[in-house]
Amino acid sequence: MKLPYLELGKVQNTHGVHGELRVEPWCDTPDLFDVIETVYLKKDGKEPYRVVSWRPHKHLVLLTLAGVGDVDTAARLKNRILYVERDAIADTLPEGKHFIAEMLGCEVRNADDESIVYGKLTDVFNRGANNVWEIRKGDKEYLMPDIPGIVVSVDIEKEVALVRPIPGIFDDAEEVR
Repeated sequence: MKLPYLELGKVQNTHGVHGELRVEPWCDTPDLFDVIETVYLKKDGKEPYRVVSWRPHKHLVLLTLAGVGDVDTAARLKNRILYVERDAIADTLPEGKHFIAEMLGCEVRNADDESIVYGKLTDVFNRGANNVWEIRKGDKEYLMPDIPGIVVSVDIEKEVALVRPIPGIFDDAEEVR
């Protein structure tokens, strides 16, 4: 399902005395901050803050927001999640790729026989060379690499992902027909 606002990252702490924020980015690259003009403190687009500037700092982003000019104001934002309007960053998404937040909850089915349901996509994480999908069905959890040939398609609107898993991934799964 397409979400109007996506999680961008989490404010870890302040940086310096002029209101700069230390943000843990939850995106593939901090360069995404180049196209972001506004961040929100609520996932429904409420409490907007205009982005004044940003810069990378180790594995974090140092972010300056309009109206946050001192350490006390910045400290009030500690541990807050920052959101970005989906439409503001949609053009940064390569063709055929999807925002992870929108893929979560998709039903994972066999691409050759869609009556076979492996479970729901519950998490996506990176383990080096590629992303790995966590798929849950009941109390079982399966891990599957997100690589061409295995992941055939993802339809965000229908909330379905079609896959051709390699042997062994779902061997103990009860197939639902």
